[in-house]
Amino acid sequence: MSVDERSDQVSSVTPSSLPHTDDSSLKHLLDSDRAAHRSGRRRIIIVTVLILIFLAWFIPFIPALYFGSISVKRLDAKGKVTDSEVGPATQQWVPIKKVSRHVINAIIVAEDSKFYQHHGFDFEAIAKAIDLNRKRGRYVRGASTISQQVVKMAFLSREKTLIRKFREAAGTVVLELLMPKDKILEWYINLCEFGGGIYGVKPAGRFYFKTRPELLTIEQAVHLAVVIPSPNKWSKGLRAGALTPFGHRRFARIVNNLYLGGYINELQKNMALARGNFGNPIAGYGPLDDEEDCRGDKECEEGAADTSIPNEVPAVVDEKPDVATSQENKIQEETKITTTPESAATPVQDEKQPSVVHPEDSENQTEEP
Repeated sequence: MSVDERSDQVSSVTPSSLPHTDDSSLKHLLDSDRAAHRSGRRRIIIVTVLILIFLAWFIPFIPALYFGSISVKRLDAKGKVTDSEVGPATQQWVPIKKVSRHVINAIIVAEDSKFYQHHGFDFEAIAKAIDLNRKRGRYVRGASTISQQVVKMAFLSREKTLIRKFREAAGTVVLELLMPKDKILEWYINLCEFGGGIYGVKPAGRFYFKTRPELLTIEQAVHLAVVIPSPNKWSKGLRAGALTPFGHRRFARIVNNLYLGGYINELQKNMALARGNFGNPIAGYGPLDDEEDCRGDKECEEGAADTSIPNEVPAVVDEKPDVATSQENKIQEETKITTTPESAATPVQDEKQPSVVHPEDSENQTEEP
């Protein structure tokens, strides 16, 4: 084709020969585009709302702990599930500043020795628990910290499932972000059970020792800490007023770790061991080998399955309350023994201090305390 022929074809193309596009077609295209855009936005909103609903269910609503009181499900003395109100506005609540320092120290030593150091999870304890469970071929021990237990007791059920553990972990992260350590510990001492359907340190002090929480002595505090891991199984000695052999050993281990951690001095340690069995001496309190545990005792293993595993006892930090225990001072005066009130909360600065007796296997015994 010559150049002139191509020029004639181009010149023959007129506006009327082009495809006809009127205003209505263009409007239709624009409307379709807007509709698709709106549909996409609706899908995003729906997905976002569904995610938020899931997270609202999955992550416990930790801010509720700041709203006065919460409703929790508990087992009473007969094993019946009941609903209870717990919080600063309730009658059974006790502020941490009105609790004997010995109770706080004993609970930390027995349940979560790194409470003031970690951020909700004790990964060393978790590794030990995983290793032990792998060796036994079944779940015999947990590694829950005090923070994790607060989330579980306040918001979750008692079932042992992965979903509950994931929800507990998510709630623990939020709890540690929103709440100071002392406040977490305050919720813990008011939520935890001490056997026989008795919840909270205030009712426990009144029921077992006929005293107020600020007057609990070292021995009384240790007796309460002994039963926390499995209160219904391990409160036998506390309820009977006479420790079993296992109770003797667990009591002595907690007292010894209080001493090694600098929470009490040597005189206080010896006094606690001399009258720890409800006025009688503690017997057979030598350290136990790591391999001496439940081993075949199903009831004991079940009791130990959801407890924390402290690994070392840290020095006392200034955050802990320092409430004088006048009842202990009265006993000391009667026996003509003088102690320093602050000594139980002042760390012992001795670099040659012997290694702490690890309490991680204390719960794995064949008897109840």
